[in-house]
This record gives sequence, C-alpha cells and structure tokens, in this order.
Amino acid sequence: MNKFKVQNGFTLIETLIYLAIIGTVMTSFLYFNMSIFDYRNKSYAAGEVQANERMAISLISQKIRSAKDVNIASSTFNTDPGVLSLVMDDANKNPTIFSLDQDNRVLQITEGAGATTTITSKNVKITNLIFTNLTLASSTKNIKINMTIDYNNVNQDVKFNYSDDLETAISLRR
Repeated sequence: MNKFKVQNGFTLIETLIYLAIIGTVMTSFLYFNMSIFDYRNKSYAAGEVQANERMAISLISQKIRSAKDVNIASSTFNTDPGVLSLVMDDANKNPTIFSLDQDNRVLQITEGAGATTTITSKNVKITNLIFTNLTLASSTKNIKINMTIDYNNVNQDVKFNYSDDLETAISLRR
C-alpha cells in the first residue's frame, strides 16, 4: 500500500503569486492615497483663492453701492493696477480708496485719513486689477472690475497652482 505524505504549507510558486497580488494591491492603494492628497492640495488652493475673491468683491461692492460719488480724477481706470477712489457720506471715510500693494500684490483699502487695511490675505496675490468707468453721460455711476487672483505658491509646487479671473460691474445706488 502506497502512502502519500501530506504536505502542509505553500509551494514557492504559490508564495510568489500571493506576494505579487499583495504588492499590486498595496501599490494601487498607495497611488490612490497620493492622488487624494494631490486633490486636497489643489482644493485648498482653490478654496483660498475663492474665499479671498468673495471677500474682496463683497467689500468693494458694498462700498461702491454706499458711495455718494466716484472721484474720477483720483481714480486710475483701464490700467493695471487700477485705483478706485470713492466719495463717501461719512467725512471720516472720505475718500475711500481701493488700490493694490505693489510689493505684496494684496488688495488694500484706505478710508479717509485712516490707516491702510489689507483686504486679501498673504496666501493669494492679485496679478491683475483693472477698474473701468462704464458710466454714460447723465446716468448712474457704474464701475467694472477685472481681477485675477492667484494662489501665492511660494514653493512653486504644481499641486498648489490655482488662478481665477473675475469680472463684474457695480452701480452706485444714487
């Protein structure tokens, strides 16, 4: 009677196949995680740009709508960087000036004789700021704003590159 010896364990071929399958699954999982982190970085940069964009446009819109007039002579239209000077009812806030800090490329506001305040954060830079006077003779003052905001990618990491262009027009309410 022939007795066969029962083998316990795996053969070398089986072990290599299992290792190849586990290696493939681990590699796929690693690439998936890396792509999630890349997306998170891009999403962070986009969120930062869009939040600063909303804040800037909201403040500029509010000030233009509440202004009594536009200082045409003190404003710089149709060039980058533009300057917008508004006549306000409150003497302490007259004139209210929106301008671009050339060194840091941040949007700033100066109300009357007060100190200049930055509107956008240091995490973004404004690469284009143009104010355009769309006012026709004897009509309501209307100002168009063109703005390009980039994420301030100091490390030059491609994952953080994000830029957004914005164009809007705002009218004085008077």
